Amino acid sequence: MENVEPDPELKAPRVQFGDHLREYRILAGKRQKELAAMLGWSVSKISMVERGERPAREDFVRAADAALRAKGELLARWRETVEYAARWPVWLAQLAEIEQQADILRTWQPLIVPGLLQTPEYARSIFCGRPAITAEEIEHNVVARMERQRVLHRDSGPTMWAILDEGVLTRPIASEAVMAQQMAHLIALDEHPRINVRVLPYSSSVTTGLQGAFVLAGGPGMPAMVYLESITMSQITADSGRVREVQSRYEMLHNEALPRQASLRLIGEMAEKWTK
Repeated sequence: MENVEPDPELKAPRVQFGDHLREYRILAGKRQKELAAMLGWSVSKISMVERGERPAREDFVRAADAALRAKGELLARWRETVEYAARWPVWLAQLAEIEQQADILRTWQPLIVPGLLQTPEYARSIFCGRPAITAEEIEHNVVARMERQRVLHRDSGPTMWAILDEGVLTRPIASEAVMAQQMAHLIALDEHPRINVRVLPYSSSVTTGLQGAFVLAGGPGMPAMVYLESITMSQITADSGRVREVQSRYEMLHNEALPRQASLRLIGEMAEKWTK
């Protein structure tokens, strides 16, 4: 698989500031335990801010700046990330924040492999389909997508259940080589203890997911949310009625999907087909 290095400027704003805090703490020769004692915070809270799992308020940043003798530089970095966050599309910023906080993500995709499970080459092909997009924008989008995938590989990352329509495996995206690589990647992800991929076969007559893709997210300290995907206006809602409806749709799809081993066999068969 092509190795795409994450561009720091494309990280979620909260993650960006966490990187800055860690950098200044190390430069000051302080351990998390020492900084926590200086600020009156717990070590776990400091760790969560550094990992981008908890937002940093201005009063905390001012206190950390003083404790680390950053001379206002850490505060300036925080303001830069706040300004950067304001330039993100609202739905994308919210989705990145939700992925950071969630302990479980359940997604349904009737057309393409979910973004968090895509290879760089597959993602690049998807972005190429946007009208008037430039080559530079495509590459920035690919790097940003690969960066978002890091959330799944954190020690405290969320569990992800992904249900794919069988058509996702058979629909050609770019070249046969790209499809073969993507299928192999899905198989490899089965080794991850918190990633679960299931396939809804053509033999299923269920129509509950034909209206579009979605992601259900949940976790401690956050309401159940659903991300509804569309071509021009994706949205996130915590409306209990809509969340319940999507949860019901997910359960119907899950009940119709192939079990783990059967799903892996089908994905493997398609990997072989695309390799020929």
